Amino acid sequence: MNILLTPLTSSSIAHTIRALELADRLTEKGEKVYFTSCTLKKDFIESNGYEVIKSYTPFNLNDKDDQSVNYLASHKQEMMEWFKADIDAAKEVKADVVVTSPGILGPHVTHATGIPTIALLNGQYVQGSKGLIGLSLSSDKLIDVIVRTILRPIFNYMTVKLYSSEVLDAYHKLGFGFNLKKRKDVYEPMHVLIPGDEEFEPQRYLDEKTRFVGPLFWKGFETINGDLTDGALRRFKGEKKMVFLNFGGSVFDIKTYKSIINELEKINAKKIVALGPNFERENFPKDTEDMIIRKYVPGLRVSSIADLIVNTGSQGAIMQALMYGKPVIAFPVGIDQSFYSNRLEEMGLGKNINKSNIFNFTKRESYQLLDNNIPKKIVVAVNEVLKNDIYTQNVIEYSKRLKSRYLDPAGEILSYIYDTIK
Repeated sequence: MNILLTPLTSSSIAHTIRALELADRLTEKGEKVYFTSCTLKKDFIESNGYEVIKSYTPFNLNDKDDQSVNYLASHKQEMMEWFKADIDAAKEVKADVVVTSPGILGPHVTHATGIPTIALLNGQYVQGSKGLIGLSLSSDKLIDVIVRTILRPIFNYMTVKLYSSEVLDAYHKLGFGFNLKKRKDVYEPMHVLIPGDEEFEPQRYLDEKTRFVGPLFWKGFETINGDLTDGALRRFKGEKKMVFLNFGGSVFDIKTYKSIINELEKINAKKIVALGPNFERENFPKDTEDMIIRKYVPGLRVSSIADLIVNTGSQGAIMQALMYGKPVIAFPVGIDQSFYSNRLEEMGLGKNINKSNIFNFTKRESYQLLDNNIPKKIVVAVNEVLKNDIYTQNVIEYSKRLKSRYLDPAGEILSYIYDTIK
């Protein structure tokens, strides 16, 4: 079987590593696996043993220089180059199926070639999502029910006007969208597997081509040759609490990194910092007795030992923390991260210290305007959660439920792939 993986590689690294975990499992089964990638992640994918068939200019939905709601319109050429690279690659390798992550702009390969597309799509983007992107409001509290009922038509209108219309325009310019007229038409052929948990990303309904498979984590970072072994981490932690700060790939301002790291020094705990792909280790202070800073860390291992985790609220980073029963302090810098950060608070699993204004929830750029007091707010929230055992108790109970529901997410995805292409 020939399988083409087309993760969104232009923004953070999350979708790339999600695809790599699936690629590793498919390769173990003897399948032929290929990738497409933007030029930024091409070397990273190839360094992990996979062939990138086509590469393209980055189409960065988290572009630090352009967070406007008009991004899809002003970067139409890059969007079309990305779509065409995926289509050409699928034809070249004679793909039996395309697996993409997240698939938020639709199954362009399927529309162009008829090859089926399976998307690893986070639950908040599914059309039947109970909550609203950027807000959540997913609880059954009367006020949440009322607010989301009022706002859903507004958000749906803005989504069609500002996003779906631009995707349709790109499809038409590429010559394969002449029968597509509505948002539903764009997404209808796509199979959707949600790599999360329905309790955390609740749905109003699921259609026959949509199902939850559970959180998907790449084990590649656990093989990093370095000094963060299990024993070394436990010796570093000693008798103190340990905080794991994971910047991911969504923060682009080095001043933000440094201000948060400097403020963390005030916390009476050991700290492990993962910088992520945007900056090199040499741009930051040397390690101390209380703080270790690395570009990448074995996140699963660190999460299992840490007492509390600080991150930007991305789905993957949050689910990794919750899987290991650790509360989260989130400082979201994107509209999707804001959803998960708010959901943490709704479930009593952590705190969101960078809430967006409800009147700007449909505007992408509003989420990038980081409050100058974020570093101080992080320290206050960390100290509060470390002292209040209720957060840890809530997360431990949720973690038990989470683990009992999903025994082998990658295996579930493989089974779905085999069933789908018969």
